[in-house]
This record gives sequence, structure tokens and C-alpha cells, in this order.
Amino acid sequence: MTPPAALQAMATDQWERREALEQLVAAQQRRLFLIALSIVRDASEAEDAVQESFLLAWRKWDAVRDEAKRQQWLTTICVRHCLRRRRGLLRWRLADPDTTTPAAEHVRFQGRLLDLDRAQAALSRQQRAALVLSYQYGYSADQCAELMGLAPGTVRSHLARALATLRREMSDA
Repeated sequence: MTPPAALQAMATDQWERREALEQLVAAQQRRLFLIALSIVRDASEAEDAVQESFLLAWRKWDAVRDEAKRQQWLTTICVRHCLRRRRGLLRWRLADPDTTTPAAEHVRFQGRLLDLDRAQAALSRQQRAALVLSYQYGYSADQCAELMGLAPGTVRSHLARALATLRREMSDA
């Protein structure tokens, strides 16, 4: 049987973990949602991905002892989870085409932001993730590589291909 002092210490530790995670969630939820949305391209899927990332972080909280590294660690969890989730969404939508959102090809939109959104749809999930992390959030190629679990050279290739695709798609618009 566990002595009462040990139980009290465990409860205190659990409370401190919860407090630390809640603070991290409050500080990072919006930023992680925007990153997730950029990768999965669906708001409800992005919300689910962020919540699942927080759950994964809670389960593995003790894996990172350095408090200063927790934000980067949480971002890594979210990016990698979104990349896996995006892969699953593509398989699901290809297997069941009736569940996809109907494309509004007949609607003619004017504006470069819509052109950019359409152009980004032509990117692979890795290219989109590298582009968003690098240009929108200011991560270096080495940091993107660490977040995405890839080699830095691979991330640079994804960035170069993404930019070439965007140039081509935007010039066709």
C-alpha cells in the first residue's frame, strides 16, 4: 500500500503537469490551429488535430524535461500529426468520393488570395507544411526539418518545388 505522503506527492505532480499543459494550450492553441488548418485545409479537421495533439502531449508530457523546449515539442507533435491525418483524409476522400465537398468550379472568383488558395491546393502536404512553417511562421529549413521529421535537404527540395508550383499556378490564373 502506498503511504499517504507518496499519494500526496503524486497528486501534486499531476496537478502541476495539468497546470503547465493548460498554460501551454492557452498560449499556443490559436497558432497550432492555424498551422493545422494550413496543412489539413479543413477547419473541423484542424480543430480535431490540435485537440488530439494536446492529448498526445499530455500522454508523453514527461518525455520533455526542459520547459523551454515544450513549445517546439508541441509544434512538432501537431505538425507530424497533421501530416499523418492529411494522408488519412486523402485516402478516405478518394475511397468515398460522395463525402467530398463539391468544388465550385462554375463560380468565377476575382482576387489573388483565392488564386493563392487554389494554387496551394496543388501542393503536396509536405510541400504545404514546409511552405507554411517557413514563410508564414518563420522557421528555418533546419527547424522545419526537425518539426516534420525529415532531412533538411528534403525540406529545401519541398520548398523549392512548392515555390515553383505556386509560380506556375499563379501565372496560369
